[in-house]
Amino acid sequence: MLLLFPLGGYAQNPVKDNWVVGDVFAATGNGSTQVWHSTNPGANNPTYSVVQTLNDGTAGPSPGSGCAFDSAYRLFTTTTNFTPGPTIVPEIIRFTIDDAHPIAQTITGGATSGFRNIESVAFDGTGNFYVGYAAKSGSLTGGGLEKYDHTGALKGSFTPTVENGGVDWLDVAQDGVTIFYTSKGRNIYAFNTQTGVSSVWANLSKFSGELFAIRVVPGGPSNAANGVLVADQTNVKLVTKNVSGVVSVQSFNFGGNNNLQALGLDPSLPNRAWVGDASTNTLMRFNFLTGKKEVTLSTGTATPGGICVEGGFSAGQISAFPAPANSAPTTKTFALTPTANTVFFTSPFTGAKFTLTLVDLQNNLTATLRDSLVDPSVAQSDQTVVTLIPGSNGAGGTQETNMPCDQTLTIAAGFPNTCEIFEFETNSDTSLTTKNLQIDKPAALVETTPNLRMLRDFDEDITDGVINYPLRSTSCSTCKSVFSVNQQTSNPALEICGGGFSSVTKNQNSTISFKFKVSPTGTCPNGASPADLLPLLVITQTQKTPDSNGIIPAPVQIPVIVAGNSGGLPLFLLTGNTWQLQIKTTDMPGGFNYVATMIDLKQKIPSIGVNVDIQ
Repeated sequence: MLLLFPLGGYAQNPVKDNWVVGDVFAATGNGSTQVWHSTNPGANNPTYSVVQTLNDGTAGPSPGSGCAFDSAYRLFTTTTNFTPGPTIVPEIIRFTIDDAHPIAQTITGGATSGFRNIESVAFDGTGNFYVGYAAKSGSLTGGGLEKYDHTGALKGSFTPTVENGGVDWLDVAQDGVTIFYTSKGRNIYAFNTQTGVSSVWANLSKFSGELFAIRVVPGGPSNAANGVLVADQTNVKLVTKNVSGVVSVQSFNFGGNNNLQALGLDPSLPNRAWVGDASTNTLMRFNFLTGKKEVTLSTGTATPGGICVEGGFSAGQISAFPAPANSAPTTKTFALTPTANTVFFTSPFTGAKFTLTLVDLQNNLTATLRDSLVDPSVAQSDQTVVTLIPGSNGAGGTQETNMPCDQTLTIAAGFPNTCEIFEFETNSDTSLTTKNLQIDKPAALVETTPNLRMLRDFDEDITDGVINYPLRSTSCSTCKSVFSVNQQTSNPALEICGGGFSSVTKNQNSTISFKFKVSPTGTCPNGASPADLLPLLVITQTQKTPDSNGIIPAPVQIPVIVAGNSGGLPLFLLTGNTWQLQIKTTDMPGGFNYVATMIDLKQKIPSIGVNVDIQ
């Protein structure tokens, strides 16, 4: 089945709305998180600026703490408060990917365990996340570890061995079940959540200071095979251990810093990480193989209590990405120009064909596409999905509930229990306003999902066409989007008689009559149709002329002109027992193939589509 939706016609959002891989997120207290963006992170002297400050509504004076991104690029932050005064309820906050990034979900932590003062959060690669509680200041009371699934449901509470505090800062190792953590002392611990066993992975008591944020360096055949980075107040240490258990330590000093606490991996360049000094209020990017400092930023009067970087996944997340990605999302860059403005990419996982055209591109730019297979829980839509009704200038239509991702392609390709997502971004958002998009299946694959949907950022249904899988869309105009193929439920007690429309061949400037019948299942063709459907017709035009690189652009959504109607949405009307709509072909040039798709905005019947040839 193929679904298509318009991507264009929406106002351009400012840069702050377009988080990209490599953007730096610094928690700075009072529920605030600074978002730092660079247009040239790989330059010799890259420039960064704060493009947005998020706020989770917490009013605590303590600096913020840990944050993390799930494998679909959604941001999770945490709340904490170590200072005397009113107790802040520990919470995990999830923000949407899209637009102004409102809060999508708030999860109350410690409700069952009584743990307090969340310090850190990290994902395991299968949709679960772990939260470390640092306990009360100067006390072991209220410290521990919790595990949640992707919906925010508590899956387990643990009380691992601690040192001078609770489970202060943590990260998830390659196996997805071992948690590396610090506890306000000199030990790096490893805790196996399956066996419940804690052990000291490395003792750094020969050095002074207090260990804070920790990151397992991804890669290698086993847990922490490439070492562990840890913020140690006056320096950052890269700690490795050989097969005999011998610990080796490299220390990186950055001059004049004595309170390095926050730490995050940067995926935009190899072997890069960020560290934050809670006394000088600075953020620094460094190469953790050479120890060279490359960037220094000031957070002003705000104290950087935690750092995460978009796409800086945990070792557990990265190891969960299956081959052939070589333990990371498949990434490809494209040089686009006004005459070569189409991205074409064939998935090495499933053979899915991703085509995206920047319709009105005015300047040259570089685009990046990341293709990932993730756990189905990660690719499920947000709790509320807004339908962007074509022709309504982005106005939200009906609001739908959670949509599961479609696994037809991943199962057929030998990747069961996974879903495919595409993350697309450009290095500029000032030169385009429309993206036409198509995701198509391999030609030989039979798709049987009755109600496919193309989702943008897991919260917008942007489908504007569907036949035999190709999902077509015209997305809103931001240059950073996560696209996924999901499926919308429909009422199994209803069926579309005959399965859909018949093929249509018409001359231009004629009128096309679209008709279909709906009956209670098993009563076609004469069963009474429900009268409360809201069937909408959308049409896309298949392109024939390649761009200057020889790539056929993605299909284009076109206006649907209702016959005898001076305006309004092209909605079917129920006449007798038949849903009918007549349209004009005035804006449908001859010599093209079109896809006409009916989408029920009430979500009671599946979408149906038909090819239309205009002579």
